[in-house]
Amino acid sequence: MLAAAVLLFSCKSAPEPEAVDPLLLLDRDAALYMYIPAQDYLPLLTTALSQMAGMSEKDAERIASRTEVIYMASETTKTRQIFQLSAKGNYPLRHVRNALGKPDSGWTVNFTDSTRVPYDYYASAQTEIQLALPSSQNAIVSFDVVPQIALYESAVEEQSLAMVGATVPSAVPAGFNKDAYKFLTTGAPNEIRFYECKADSFLQDMLHTDMKLPLKSVAGTFMNSKKTSEEYEATLILEVKDATPAKIKALVAGLKIALFPMPAKIQQTSASHITISEIAIGKDFAQLIFK
Repeated sequence: MLAAAVLLFSCKSAPEPEAVDPLLLLDRDAALYMYIPAQDYLPLLTTALSQMAGMSEKDAERIASRTEVIYMASETTKTRQIFQLSAKGNYPLRHVRNALGKPDSGWTVNFTDSTRVPYDYYASAQTEIQLALPSSQNAIVSFDVVPQIALYESAVEEQSLAMVGATVPSAVPAGFNKDAYKFLTTGAPNEIRFYECKADSFLQDMLHTDMKLPLKSVAGTFMNSKKTSEEYEATLILEVKDATPAKIKALVAGLKIALFPMPAKIQQTSASHITISEIAIGKDFAQLIFK
């Protein structure tokens, strides 16, 4: 199992591959992006790793303990499926490779042939999940890690060019939705943040309402509730397409009816945004996100 490779070891090693911003290792055109500060949400992260990678809760907990942050990209349609994780943490490369390379590990080793240099990555014999650790601080997991490895290679090259003054780093990585990138990288350090770029059905799936809204995007946060250890406190920020004062007013009124009697504060917060705050969600909500 993966967790057998990421046990709590420490050792000195030769110079390691360069670490990069984990957000740079995600698809640039996914529907949903999420940021999770791992140490603040270890139970949630443990559940996510267990369900998505098919490992035991105990093994997933060991991995989560070595992780600082996780970014996720996902999209599932009739023609397209994306599931990617990109983590920043402290992963002992030598022990990982030794453990995953054993004949009875349940993983098979592969090497890229489309990058400038070959990178090793591992495929689970039981699931379709693949894993790669291009550096001791970067871990990537998906159904196909090769595109993420190519993004890692490009990010290393861009960092090297920036260090010698050959280029100036862009405020937003090329191809990334600028609003999504800004939202994911700003805010309170102890909150989960997500940004839905393609918001056609997100609200229906999340709040279990059949109400269809003309939304351009949905952003939101989750935080551990100050009132109880059994809930998260959530906020949703809805960006409305072709907003007019009359449309916004009607949508606010419609949401208040559709979401009644859910305890929540619903209000217009800009010319094109509606904010739903003070939403209490049980911690079993992780099952809905990561099932």
